[in-house]
Amino acid sequence: MSGFVSRLGRPRKKNPLGFKKSRVRAAEGAEAELQEEPTALEEATATEEAAVTEEAAAPEESPVTEETAEPAEPETEPAETEVRAEETETAEPEKQEENSNEEPAEEEASVVLRYFREVTAIPRGSGNVTAIGDYLVRFAEERGLWYRRDEAGNVLIRKPGHGCAENAPGIVLQGHMDIVCEQEEGRDIDMTVTPPRIIQEGDWLTADGTTLGADNGIALAMMLALLNDTDFVHPPLECIFTVDEEVGMLGAQAMDLSDLQGRMMLNMDSEEEGVLTAGCAGGAEVHCVFEARTRHRKGTVLTVRVTGLLGGHSGDAINRGRANADLVVARLLYRLYREEPFRLIEIRGGNKDNAIPRSAYASILLPAETDTEALLKVLEETAETIRSEYRLTDRGMQVQFELGGSSEEAEEEKGKAEEAMAFSRRDTRRFLRFLALVPNGVQEYDPSFPGLPQTSLNLGILRTDHHGMEAIFLLRSSINSQREWLENKIRSLVRLLDGKVTKQGEYPAWEYKDDSPFRDRLVRTYRDMTGREPEIAMIHGGLECGLLAAKVPGLDCVSMGPDMQDVHTPAERLSLSSTERTWNFLLQALADLSE
Repeated sequence: MSGFVSRLGRPRKKNPLGFKKSRVRAAEGAEAELQEEPTALEEATATEEAAVTEEAAAPEESPVTEETAEPAEPETEPAETEVRAEETETAEPEKQEENSNEEPAEEEASVVLRYFREVTAIPRGSGNVTAIGDYLVRFAEERGLWYRRDEAGNVLIRKPGHGCAENAPGIVLQGHMDIVCEQEEGRDIDMTVTPPRIIQEGDWLTADGTTLGADNGIALAMMLALLNDTDFVHPPLECIFTVDEEVGMLGAQAMDLSDLQGRMMLNMDSEEEGVLTAGCAGGAEVHCVFEARTRHRKGTVLTVRVTGLLGGHSGDAINRGRANADLVVARLLYRLYREEPFRLIEIRGGNKDNAIPRSAYASILLPAETDTEALLKVLEETAETIRSEYRLTDRGMQVQFELGGSSEEAEEEKGKAEEAMAFSRRDTRRFLRFLALVPNGVQEYDPSFPGLPQTSLNLGILRTDHHGMEAIFLLRSSINSQREWLENKIRSLVRLLDGKVTKQGEYPAWEYKDDSPFRDRLVRTYRDMTGREPEIAMIHGGLECGLLAAKVPGLDCVSMGPDMQDVHTPAERLSLSSTERTWNFLLQALADLSE
């Protein structure tokens, strides 16, 4: 990455590299010493032992006020040096050779990655954010920074401008604490207590069988690195850490921003380097509930299971033609019902409204006299048709059928003349008709941005219990009136089938503005650094910018982030080199905004 750094130049400060002062001042020949520092990838693979040592040496908590003292300088950490020396021996030879002649700017990103590892070590799925909130409060207290934490759990931390920028206009940085907790089929990880285990694969960080949480842990890490820095010249900073973004932006909705001082906000919840996002769709979570009762019935239990789909973020991947496991199962059941009416025992798939379901299953109760061999042949033919339709997008699709029961509800009945708690045929027909008729996927494309979905919906959660069936959708649109019309379509269908609809987690679209001075300044910085123009984009995913801008008149917002792939899935990964470049851009942008 040295070519990139040297070509772009570095932010205007004597020590932009994120080194501790004790290490930078340790010798007079600073330049020669810096050339020998570990590379970014060596730092990225460091264990958490050094971070734990540093936290243990942190000063006692002190009362926090607006006029608190500057943070104490970090102490030199011999233990950390020892760990790094050991790691150098085990680092990838190719990476060592590749970076051997580079300038030491890589360590900038290593500071970010150290904080990324720290926050990743804290379980923080949506609704489980108390511990990460406590961490942020301790972080602010240990550095004498002003902060507040509201009843919803959101945290705001302020840091005064530094150097010549004390009186420059303030900058707001923003990201969310919570992550989507997904895991591979066959894993049984309690992510409420077990955090993702980070794995490095070349230039990429991923996790062992679960989501990584770079969405939005990398934003937290960059803000923490900036708040911890004591040398860099920057404007006054206000860092907003919101809760429960992934389940309807509940934290942003609840947060009071009447005391926010800055009027330029950089959201760091985007996933493509070189793209400055300037608008996004609004959304709402729609719950469709069909009340019904199960009763003890006798017959033959058959389980249908769909696995191996790619899934993905319902804002980013909704236009990629990927299969929705809930609807694949529903399609198989609908075809089967035409051959032999049955009773539904249960159906279940997906656990996040903003993720396309990757797996689903259903158990049904067939009449005891059913010719199961003939039915299984029909199912196999239908499954093969569906696999063929999705051969380009979901090559790993697997469809399995099992007689005798294999679901939680039917396990006890396996291997004997079966009796199970099942719905009536009438209620089964209601459920199947709804799943056959309800829209899903992209409904309209944006005529101003070719290829960008304008309005869509995703069936993210489908489940039954002994009291009926619930289907949960996330509706998105950059035009509020289209989203409302789509919601009315669903309401009409549900009511025809004697169901009920509720809505929650509604957030407005963040509308694109032609005039954005903040965006223009970021464009200039990017152009000066790279010699290229950044892409100005609208996205179909949801960002908190719309909600927060509605609370603060005149708030000028832009969103950015490093390269990430397959967020909201166990395949999620984060590019190390892109993280470094994005971090350098952020530092340079803040330096430019200090002038």
